[in-house]
Amino acid sequence: MRLLILCLGLTWSVSAFSQNDSIKWESEFLLEFEVEHQYFPNEGAFPYQLNHFTSGAIKPKFSTISKSKKHQFVFEVFLRGSLNDAKRSHFDIREAYYRYNRDKWAVSVGAKKIFWGVTESAHLVDVINQADQVEAFDGSEKLGQPMVQFTLSSFIGSFEFYYLPIARRRQFPGQNGRYRFPEVLQREEIPFTTSLEEWHPSLAGRWYETFNKLDLGLSYFYGVAREPMFLGFDPSLGLDLSYPIIHQIGFDAQYTVGALILKLEAINRKTERQEFFALATGFEYTLGNVANSGVDIGIVSEYLYDSRGVLTFSGLDNDLFIGSRISLNDIRGTTFLFGSIVDLNRTTTLFRFEGSRRFKGNWKADLLISALNNVSNEEILYNFRQDDLLQMRISKFL
Repeated sequence: MRLLILCLGLTWSVSAFSQNDSIKWESEFLLEFEVEHQYFPNEGAFPYQLNHFTSGAIKPKFSTISKSKKHQFVFEVFLRGSLNDAKRSHFDIREAYYRYNRDKWAVSVGAKKIFWGVTESAHLVDVINQADQVEAFDGSEKLGQPMVQFTLSSFIGSFEFYYLPIARRRQFPGQNGRYRFPEVLQREEIPFTTSLEEWHPSLAGRWYETFNKLDLGLSYFYGVAREPMFLGFDPSLGLDLSYPIIHQIGFDAQYTVGALILKLEAINRKTERQEFFALATGFEYTLGNVANSGVDIGIVSEYLYDSRGVLTFSGLDNDLFIGSRISLNDIRGTTFLFGSIVDLNRTTTLFRFEGSRRFKGNWKADLLISALNNVSNEEILYNFRQDDLLQMRISKFL
């Protein structure tokens, strides 16, 4: 409700600006409708889990910017309705912010989505937004985060500073859903380790700069963790999960040499009960216009390490990712992405395939296939051992 009030206030601000005849506006409205069906061929590992899930989503986005480029307003919402899992039916304000731009600095107020990072298989330094867990199991979809953001460009690089007044809770699948734990996790039951709970303010900053072929980023985050801290499983109490106060230092780098891109992300995160180091590093090499066909083939390989071992919430503690990105560069925008993550300590293997293609102008089809094989019972991914997935989405853009 407080976020909605903020959005209404921002709307009023833009209206006030528009009444000034000296300010002219350029606006855009986009609307996407989506129908999705998920099929899990295996019986669930836990009672009441279903095999078929059908849902629909609406994604409107409105943006307007003054012709002087000084004033900008963005409003984007997301609404999904699920027929089979009530926890997956949800509404979120992805973005609703006003931005004031000057030559060397800018200020944004409202809800935004911020992305940090360079690697493909894991985004370790990306800590501003909460993951939309019921929308994408891999954490690639994010919830909107209320914030005040200040950006500054200087001769020594660009700086970003964030004040985040609230931390949003992560939603987990319901009793019928997949990718869940033996106990159905209720969003409100995972505790915060601070007396202010989600209202404990967070602060973050990032510096980034490009040096010819090298891109560098250095970040710091203090406040409520977006990822729950996992400290094990108690037979009587269940999963030991909480949202702690964290101090995180992050570093990301990308070096480009022709068709080869070298990537690195590394973090050190400290809480009262846990401290760990994690990194993701590897390369991407693109073969352009293969055999004069117009097809681009990218080869990606990354190594993932997390010193928490089996307490890693993502399960990626000593793993190797190998994959490929294929773009046909046709008028339909056909792309494919497939890869496999292999656990170097245990037997677990994750396979993933994504395909996308436009048709009839403003329609798009997306296919996702995901499978877990030989999942070790020592790690958290064992809870999802039966959750192989075939997912189809059809979207229409207006």
